[in-house]
Amino acid sequence: MTDSNDNTYELFAKNPLIAGLKEEQIRELFSMSQEITLNRGEYLIREGDPANEMFIIMEGSLEISKYDMKYRQDYVIHTLHAGDSVGELALLDSGPRSASVRAKTITCLRKLYFTDIHEITSKDNAINSIFFQLSRNISQRLRCTTDVARDALEKQVDEYKTRVAMGNFVVNVIIALCLIAFGLDGLKYAMSIAPTSSYVTIPLTFSLLIFIYFLMKSSNLPWSSFGLTFTNLKRSVYEGIGFTCIIMVLIVGMKWAFIHFIPAYEGRSLIEPFALFKNPADHTMEVWLTLLVIYGLFVSPLQELMARGALQGLLEQFLTGEHKIFLSIIASNLIFSTAHLFMSFQIGILVFVGGLYLGWLYSRSHNLVGVWLAHWLLGSWALSVVGL
Repeated sequence: MTDSNDNTYELFAKNPLIAGLKEEQIRELFSMSQEITLNRGEYLIREGDPANEMFIIMEGSLEISKYDMKYRQDYVIHTLHAGDSVGELALLDSGPRSASVRAKTITCLRKLYFTDIHEITSKDNAINSIFFQLSRNISQRLRCTTDVARDALEKQVDEYKTRVAMGNFVVNVIIALCLIAFGLDGLKYAMSIAPTSSYVTIPLTFSLLIFIYFLMKSSNLPWSSFGLTFTNLKRSVYEGIGFTCIIMVLIVGMKWAFIHFIPAYEGRSLIEPFALFKNPADHTMEVWLTLLVIYGLFVSPLQELMARGALQGLLEQFLTGEHKIFLSIIASNLIFSTAHLFMSFQIGILVFVGGLYLGWLYSRSHNLVGVWLAHWLLGSWALSVVGL
C-alpha cells in the first residue's frame, strides 16, 4: 500500500461500525469497498431510494436533510464529517432511504455493499458487533434530531408571533390611513385658516404619536428595535449632521435654479425665513424662533419616531430577504407621505423624497437621534430659512 492508502485504511478501520471486527475482516472489507468522490452540492443518497450499501467518509463533510411535503423544502438535520458512516440504517430493516444526503464540500468516501458485509461477518457472528455499534449511532442521531426538532418548534413559534404582530400592524395602519382620508376635508379647512401649517401638523402629530405608541407596545419588541437606543449614537449624530449639511448646500442651489428658471419663483429672494407665514404680523424673530424650537424639540423627533422608528423599524422586523431594508424604506415613506396629502400633493411628494434620504440614514445606524437632527436641520433650512 502507498502512504495515502495506509492513511485511508487507518481511517476506515477506526470507524466505530468496523473497529470491532477482526483485522483480517477489516482488511477484506476495505479491499471490497469502492472509492467515491462527490463534488460540492452533489447528492449521494436521495430520500425514498432503495438501499443496498453504506458509506464511510474519508474526507470532507455531508449534510443529511429531510423533505417537508407541506412547505416543499429540505431541512438539514445533521452534518457528518471524516470518519463517520452514512446509509447504514438500512442494515437493520432493509427499508428505503429515510433521508437525503449531499456533499457540503468535496467529499471522498468508501462504499460498502450490505451483501459483502453480511458475507464476511456472518461466519463468526461478527455482525453482532456491527449491530451493537449501529444501535449506539442511532441513539446519538436521535438525540441530535430531538435538538433539531426543538429548534424547529421554537422557530415556528417565533414565526407565528411575527405573523400575529404583522397582522396587527397592517390592520392598525389601514385604520389610521382611513381615518385621515375621512378627515381630509376638515384638515384642509384647518390648513386654510391656520397662520401656518404647524398649527395643524403639531396636534395631528401628537394624535398619531399616541396611535404609534400602542402599535409599538403591542409588538412586544424591545425599544431598541425602534431606534430608541444608545447603540451607534455617535455615528448616527455625525452622519446625520454631515450628510445633511451637503444636502442643505444643494437646497440653496435648487432655490437659485427655481428663481432663474421657474416663473412662479421669479423675483423671490434666495433666503426667505418667513415664507411659511401667511400673516405679515407673524414675521417676527420671536415667532420664527418659537416655531423652530417646537419643530426641533417636538415635531421632528415625534415624526421620526413614527416614520423611521415605528413604521420602518417594524417593517424591517417583519420582512425577510435581501431587499427588506429597501422595501421597508419605500413602504414606510409611502404610508407617511400619504398622511401629508391633506396639506398638498406637492408636500406629499416632498415628504416622500426627503423620507427616502432619512430612511437610508436610519438604516445605517438604526438610531433615531441622528435622523431627528437631520430632519430638524433639513426641514428648518428648506422651509423656514431658504423658503423652498
